[in-house]
Amino acid sequence: MTIKKAILLIGSPKGMESSSASLGTYLLSKIEEYDIMTEKVHLHSEIATEAKRIMFLDKIEEADFIILAAPLYVDTLPAKVIKALRLIAEKRKTLYFDDIKSAKNQSFIAVVNCGFPEAEQNKTALKIYQEFAREAKLKYLGGIAVGMGGAVSGKSLSEMGGMAKDLVAGLDQAADDIVRNHQLSDFVVEKTSKPMISQKWLYTLVGNFTWRFQALRNGVYSRMKDRPYQKEEA
Repeated sequence: MTIKKAILLIGSPKGMESSSASLGTYLLSKIEEYDIMTEKVHLHSEIATEAKRIMFLDKIEEADFIILAAPLYVDTLPAKVIKALRLIAEKRKTLYFDDIKSAKNQSFIAVVNCGFPEAEQNKTALKIYQEFAREAKLKYLGGIAVGMGGAVSGKSLSEMGGMAKDLVAGLDQAADDIVRNHQLSDFVVEKTSKPMISQKWLYTLVGNFTWRFQALRNGVYSRMKDRPYQKEEA
C-alpha cells in the first residue's frame, strides 16, 4: 500500500512564529492522524537560491496534497508566495505540457488569514489560489478563510481554548475532507470563517493598541499618519 504525503507551505515572512504556521500546523497534525506522511516548509527559505528551488519543486512533485497557509497582503498574496506558485505552475507545465494525463494526481488547499475582523476579506486571495490550481493542473479542494488572525499570532490553537473552538472544529473536518480528496464541506467554510471574538470592537481596540505600541517601540509613533505617496496639492 502506497503511503500518501501532504506538504504544508508556510507563506508568512514571520515563518514558524506566524498565525499562518499555527493554522497550517494544526491542520497538518490532524492529517497525520490518518497515517499520511507530512512535511512542513517555509516558502521564503525554500526558494532563496537556485539549488533550494530545485529541491523545493522536487518536494512538491512528491506530494499528494499541497496545503498552503499564508497571510493576506493588500487583498492578495505575499510576493514570495506569488513567486513560489509561479515556479510550481511553470514546472508542471514543463513536465506535462504535452500529456497532462500523465501528471500525478495532486490536490491543492489554501488557508488564508487576515488581520481584519471579517473573514470575507480573504475572498479575492482565495480566487487567485483557485486560478493558480487551474493553471497548474492541480485539483482544487477549496480554501479556508480566517479573520482576526491577530488573535492567533503564532499561538498553538490547542492552547487558545474556547476562542478557537469553531476554528478547531472546522479544521478537524477539513483534515477528513482532504485525506478523502473531497471538496471542503460547507461546515468547514462556515466554522473556520466565524469570528474568534464576538465583540468586533474589542478586537479592533486591542489591535489598534498593539499597532501603536509597536510603532512606539520602533521609534516611529510620530510618523504613523505619514502619507509618503500622496501627491502634494499644487
